[in-house]
This record gives sequence, C-alpha cells and structure tokens, in this order.
Amino acid sequence: MTSRIDAVEPGEADERRVNDLLREAEEGWYGDSAFFGAMARRPELFERIVDVFRAFPRSEAVDPELLELMRLKVAECHQCAYCATVRTEEVREEVEPKEAAVFGEVDAAALSEREVLAVRLAEYLSENPHRMTDEFFAALVDAFGEETVVELLLFTALEVGLDRFCIALNLDTTERSRYPTGLEYPIDESELSGN
Repeated sequence: MTSRIDAVEPGEADERRVNDLLREAEEGWYGDSAFFGAMARRPELFERIVDVFRAFPRSEAVDPELLELMRLKVAECHQCAYCATVRTEEVREEVEPKEAAVFGEVDAAALSEREVLAVRLAEYLSENPHRMTDEFFAALVDAFGEETVVELLLFTALEVGLDRFCIALNLDTTERSRYPTGLEYPIDESELSGN
C-alpha cells in the first residue's frame, strides 16, 4: 500500500532547515524520513512539532527507552503499520529485548514496575482512558511523581494523535530506509516484533 500523500524527501524542501530535519530523520531519529516528510508539507508546523519531540524526555525520572516502549504500545493499540515498523534509532538496541513484553498482554515479569505502569498508561490512553482507575493513577504518581506523570500523559497524547495521522495517510516507509515498504493497514499483529 502506498502513502496517500507523498512525503517530502530530504533535499526537496524549499527551506534549508526542513531539509536538514528530513536528513536527520533519515540518518537518525527513525532511520526513515516518511513521517517527517509528510509533516514537512506544512514546514512551519513541522518545525514546531520537531521542537516538541525534542522536549522529551524532560525529567530525570523518564528515559528515552521508556518512551519508546510506550510509543510501541500505542502503535500496537492503533494498529499503525508505520509506527509499529520503525524504531527510534537512539534506543533500538536497548529496547529490542523488551519489545515482546509490550505487544499483546503486557508481560509484567519482563519489565520493571515503572515500565509496566508507563506501558499500561499508553494502552489506556490509546484504547479507553476511562478505564484508568484512581488506584492506577495513584500508583503512577507514587512511581513517577505528579510532574512526571503529566510528562508521560503529554507524550502519550502526542503519540496517540500522531499515530492516527500516520494511519489516515496509510504512511509507508521510504525505499531508502532499511525497513520493508508496502506496509498494510491495519497491521498484522503477528509481525509486530522483530522489525
């Protein structure tokens, strides 16, 4: 399946900063520029969204690996083929051994208590935030503190919305990346780990 909107490729944008960000996405971030390239159709919004991405993680209580586990859970919940296929390159190796624990039923034995709470938060916000009980929320605050819980909520809310952005576009990876192309929506859950 091809993307519904062609992504701007690195070097195609009129603005130098946009081209730099697209190259950065291709060589770093996700190892693929399609997601950034779709947003680059609106350069002024794209640049601001990238600045928001760079704001995470903010607190010392959150690391990029935790955010990646949450991002992957959101991708699974929404069956976003693009988001479930690409990986955040900075933490790919550290997160890979834990991926199977976030897909399907969360495997609490394979994750730390904080990881379990964060991944379940991602699941609740993706599927039905009304399922989040006061007891669960209190456990989050006990584990992370109020300010960090706000950070996790904001990160997950962004991921939920941007997953839906990718789904609406049937976003596919670029042929220049190491990922497979021709992604199918919704994703085949049997193909989640091992990308």
